[in-house]
Amino acid sequence: MVNSVSTDISMPHPDFAAALSCVCQAINWDYGEVWIPNPETTLLELSPFWYCHPNRSSDRLDALEKFRACSEQFVLSIDQGLPGRIWRSRQPEWVNDVATQPEDYFLRNQIAKAFNVKAGFGFPVVYDQASIGILVFFTDYACEEDHCLVQVAIAAATTYRA
Repeated sequence: MVNSVSTDISMPHPDFAAALSCVCQAINWDYGEVWIPNPETTLLELSPFWYCHPNRSSDRLDALEKFRACSEQFVLSIDQGLPGRIWRSRQPEWVNDVATQPEDYFLRNQIAKAFNVKAGFGFPVVYDQASIGILVFFTDYACEEDHCLVQVAIAAATTYRA
C-alpha cells in the first residue's frame, strides 16, 4: 500500500514512493516512511510518502496506518529521534527494538508499543552533499542489526530516481 534513495543519488528528486515499496518488498519489512528537511533545513518533517507491505493481515495494516497517523504530529530537529540522528551523522542507523528505547532516544516509543512496531533502521538520501530525505523502515519483531539487509535496502532504494 503506497501512500505516497540511495545514500548518494545523481538526481535531486528520487521516486520516494517506488523506493519505499521496493525496499519493503526486497527485505520483507512491514512499513517505510520518508522524513524530509523543511525549506530552511532546520527541522525534519514526515513526508506524505509512506508504504505498508500489502502481504500483511488487515489488523496489521490497520495498526501501521494508526502508527503513521500518530507519527504525523512529530517534527524533529537535528539529532532528535532516529531520523534526526541519521540526518546529523549521514550514516545508516539500526535500532533492535524501538519500543523498548527511552523516549529521549526514540520519541515514538509509546506509539511503537501501542502498534507493535519493533526493529527499525534508516539511511539518508544524499544529493550534492546534502541529505534530502531520510528513509526509515520498521517491522513487527525485534532483531539484531543485519548489515547485509541494510545494504540490500540501500541498493534497492538507489534504483529509483525521477
